Amino acid sequence: MAKNHRSQQIEAPLSADRVKAQKPFEVTGIDFAGPLYIKVESNTRRSYIALFTFAIKHAVHLELCTDMTTDNFLLGFQRFVGRRGLPHTVYTDNA
Repeated sequence: MAKNHRSQQIEAPLSADRVKAQKPFEVTGIDFAGPLYIKVESNTRRSYIALFTFAIKHAVHLELCTDMTTDNFLLGFQRFVGRRGLPHTVYTDNA
């Protein structure tokens, strides 16, 4: 009778950015969530959340953006850099 062997699963290698020890948010991913509807006085405005994620640990930094223009995103990115420091590498899906 033939002896059955279990197959071995081959795992994909992790990128170097995800394996080496780094300061928080040194490697950052950026994505947007929304729209969210915010009530300002009697008007309802559409807003978005910019999500800045840390690639090694489970950490997230959120910034509220009132629209998806480049200027508004750059203001949110400046606030992120002011609080967390300038990242070495930024990944985004160019949404």
